[in-house]
Amino acid sequence: MFVLAYLIYVLPFFLMHALFTKNDVFNPAAIFPTSVVFVLLRLYVTKGLTNKVLKGFIYYGMGVGLLALMSLLVMMSVGSALSLDGNVAGWLAIGTLAALTAYCIFNAKRIAVKKLTLTSDKLTEIRHLAFISDVHVGSNPPGHLKRICDQLRKLKFNSLLIAGDLFDSSDFHFEDIAALGTIDTDIYFVTGNHEGYVKGFETQLARFHELNIRVLENEASDLDGINLIGISDQQSILARSEAVERLYRSDSYNIVLVHQPSIWDKTRNKVDLMLCGHTHNGQIFPFSLIVRLHFRYVYGLFNNGASSLYVSSGAGCWGPRMRLGSRNEIVLVELRPV
Repeated sequence: MFVLAYLIYVLPFFLMHALFTKNDVFNPAAIFPTSVVFVLLRLYVTKGLTNKVLKGFIYYGMGVGLLALMSLLVMMSVGSALSLDGNVAGWLAIGTLAALTAYCIFNAKRIAVKKLTLTSDKLTEIRHLAFISDVHVGSNPPGHLKRICDQLRKLKFNSLLIAGDLFDSSDFHFEDIAALGTIDTDIYFVTGNHEGYVKGFETQLARFHELNIRVLENEASDLDGINLIGISDQQSILARSEAVERLYRSDSYNIVLVHQPSIWDKTRNKVDLMLCGHTHNGQIFPFSLIVRLHFRYVYGLFNNGASSLYVSSGAGCWGPRMRLGSRNEIVLVELRPV
C-alpha cells in the first residue's frame, strides 16, 4: 500500500516537476506526502470510513494518478527521443492527461448492451435472459442503477440475473436500489466480494424480496426447465465448486450464476453456461494487464466442449467512475435449441 501511495498518488507530481525544472525525479522529500497518502489509504481501507471527501480523494486520486503516471512516462520518453524542451513535454503531458481523464469519465457513464446467443440440445424453446454484475452502488450513485434499469425496461427478457457487487459501501441504503423494483420480471441475485465487506450486509439482503429479488445462496431455482444455480461469494473456491457439483442436474440446462470466474475449470463438466463478473475487464488500462496475472478468464465468452463461460466487464465502476479500454455493459443472453 505504501508503494501504491508513492507510485500513483505522489510520483506523478515529481515527474511533472522534473519535466519543467529538469530536477531529479527521485527526491527524498517524497517520503512525506507518501506517508500522508499511506495513512489516508489505511484509514479508508481498515476503518471503512464513508467521508465523501476522503472517498473522492482515494478513488479519483487512484484513477487520475494512474493516467498521469502513464502520460508522463510516455511523454518523458518521447521528449527524450525527440529532444523536446521540458516545458513543451510537460504541457503535452498535461494536455494528454486532461483529454484522457475527460474521456474516461465520459466512457464510464455509457452503458452498452451486448447480445450473446448460445445453442444447446438440452433446450426445448428460446429463452432470453438479461445479465448484469458489478453495479457498485456506493462507488456509483443510485442514479447509475436507475439508468441501467431504464435500459433494461426497453429490452425483452424472461429473467434478470445479477452476479454480485450490487453495492459496496457502508453508507449504502436499501432505497438506493429501489429502481430494480421497476423491472417487471423475476430477478435472481448472488453476492459478490464487496457485499461481504459491508457491515451488516445480511440485513440488507433480507429485504431484497421487497423488490422481487430472490437471493440464491448455494441453491438452485427452476426457470421453466433451466436449472439456475446461484453460488455465494463469501466462501472458499472449493466450497463454491462443491456447491455446483451438488446442485447440478443432468437432465437440465445448467446455468451457474457466480461472482468470480475462478471455479469454471473445476466445474465446467457440470456447467452449460456460467455467468460471472468481478474483473471489470481491468476497468482502466493498464490495470487490465495486472488483472490478467490473477485471472485466466478476464472478459468475454469462453468455450470448452459443451460448456460456456461469460465474464462481464460489469455494469458499473469500482472506485473512480472512469473507464479506459473497457465499458459498462448489460448482457442479453439468447438461449436457443439446436
